[in-house]
Amino acid sequence: MMNGVYSEYEIPSVMRASVLFIDSLKKIDEMSAKEAVKESEDMKEFIGGYDAVVPLGITKDYIEKRGFDTFKSLRELIQNALDEVELTTGKPEVNIRKDIMGTWIIDRGRGLKVEALSIGSTDKECWMRGYYGEGLKLAASHFALSGVPVYIFTNRHVFKFLAIPKGSDNPRIFVLIGKANKEVKGTEILLYGFGIEDDILNRMVSFYNRDLEGKEVAEVYSISEECPYEKPSAIYDHPNLLYIRNMFVGNCSDVARRRSLLSYDLWWFRLDVSRTLMTYSVPKLFEEAAKIFSASANARKKLTEKLLDSKMLTTRKLGSGVVIEFRPIFSIFEGHLFVYAFPKGMLDAMLETLGMKDKKHLVARATGEEDLKSAVKLGIIPFIVSEELSDEFRQIQPLSKVVNKV
Repeated sequence: MMNGVYSEYEIPSVMRASVLFIDSLKKIDEMSAKEAVKESEDMKEFIGGYDAVVPLGITKDYIEKRGFDTFKSLRELIQNALDEVELTTGKPEVNIRKDIMGTWIIDRGRGLKVEALSIGSTDKECWMRGYYGEGLKLAASHFALSGVPVYIFTNRHVFKFLAIPKGSDNPRIFVLIGKANKEVKGTEILLYGFGIEDDILNRMVSFYNRDLEGKEVAEVYSISEECPYEKPSAIYDHPNLLYIRNMFVGNCSDVARRRSLLSYDLWWFRLDVSRTLMTYSVPKLFEEAAKIFSASANARKKLTEKLLDSKMLTTRKLGSGVVIEFRPIFSIFEGHLFVYAFPKGMLDAMLETLGMKDKKHLVARATGEEDLKSAVKLGIIPFIVSEELSDEFRQIQPLSKVVNKV
């Protein structure tokens, strides 16, 4: 009988020893086993019956250790769907909708095979949004533990995630595998009875976020040292949102501990295994943002405008001349960015916005209140910067050198 299951669901030989008869659940908890296969009236029309069960080998403790919550879990399911469609069509298009059944995440990708239920099993490519090989399983498991039945319909099959035994402090995760009553091209995930606020769902994916429509400042395609695929990073003229590979991480003020004047969608950056931004990775975050400014004149112009509006970049009269002062506010993302990098072309953008583009040869870097008056008398424009800033500021010639030239 089990041989028929192996064939029906294309179960690879390495997984067959772990595929069990459904009755085996009774040995764990008979009541939970009965409830597992029992379906509500509105679900009966979708499911033709279950044939076997696959233990995932993980427990509630493991999922909590990975830091999964409802927001992260929903994000994982959506990003997996985006990856699937982009892999097959070249463009990520996923249908996320709510109805009386719950929340649906629908993609028209390759579909899901039983082997994808193995923890650590993945066929992800380096450019994809998910890369740990466990996101789908942990996300669905989190919902199951939270009392939200998770159904995955694919081809003519259905997978249902269970947490057994109910009432246990540390239940185990199982997946029922069975037949669906209709053929599904791709994958349709149903979070049964689950709803989410529209504003949260709206923010989940950058290109679905209506608040960002028409506010793109720059989109830059690049490759990383580890991955030879060109993928986009973007900046938006909207405050305080951080996306990684199109997926919402959170407000910059929360996840990066600094509010931002712009919003960012960075591709070549990875979150920690717990799907959070860790302190040790923050420098890389600023470096990736700086790469967009280095590659886009429009982004540098917008950044300069934000620096002027926030009074981080100012000018003041001194005698018959002028002094430029750059005093970044390190509690602001765009201010702290300059600790790690001075984007290429940034000086030109600043001078052009200040109406001094033709006087670049007269600009000299100063790190304090040096003998500015004598410099101004010589026609020099001192550019005062904090000593904490990136060494790349040294591309601006120092005041002492310019004075000696004059």
